[in-house]
Amino acid sequence: MKISVTARHFELTEALRDQVEQRLRRLERYHQRVSHVDVTLTEEKREKRVEALAGVDGDVGIYAEARASDFGTALGRVSDKLARQLKRRHDRHRDHQAPRLGRDIVPQGVTGGDEE
Repeated sequence: MKISVTARHFELTEALRDQVEQRLRRLERYHQRVSHVDVTLTEEKREKRVEALAGVDGDVGIYAEARASDFGTALGRVSDKLARQLKRRHDRHRDHQAPRLGRDIVPQGVTGGDEE
């Protein structure tokens, strides 16, 4: 999984980048087809904002946003939101193929005896 981190209005430190990557690597356990996550960290006057867009192969991306007084809290909230959405999407996925027919299955309307 590829993680790209963008910082707006501040200088991104290596420790913060490592924290983002470590936290978002956990998303792979909820859905195996997560290909990339684009994270934008924005520093405003009194709050920090974290936005994330997770791309899932063969499906629409998942977006989450959170605001807090520090990046650690906002990152935790975004990670939890993405995990919740990925779990829900994984649970809703169904196999739309018909089950295989076996020898034990008897067609409807067929009985063993004579009925008149």
